[in-house]
Amino acid sequence: MTYQLKLQIPISEELNNKLKKKAKEVGFSSVNEIARLLLTNFVNNNLVISFVSKLDTESSNKESLKQIIADGLIEYKEGKTKKLNFSKSLHSQLIED
Repeated sequence: MTYQLKLQIPISEELNNKLKKKAKEVGFSSVNEIARLLLTNFVNNNLVISFVSKLDTESSNKESLKQIIADGLIEYKEGKTKKLNFSKSLHSQLIED
C-alpha cells in the first residue's frame, strides 16, 4: 500500500506514550495503525463519533436525564443520528422512579 501524504498531529509526549501503550495493549502495532483504521472507517461511514459527558445519576436531576434521552430519540427518528447508546444501568435507574 502506497501512502502519498503524511498526517502529522502535534501531541504531548505524555499523550504519545499513553497512546503507544494502549495500542500495544489492544493489539495494534502502532499509533499510526489506529489512526489509519479510524480515518478509513470514518470516511466510509462505518464509524460514528459522539461526545458524551459522564453523568452521575445519583446527583443529577432525573428529569433532565429523561429529557436528554427524549431529545436523542427525536434526533434518531428525524434521521440526525443513526445510533442510540443508552446503557442498561442508566435506563433502569431512570425508570425506577
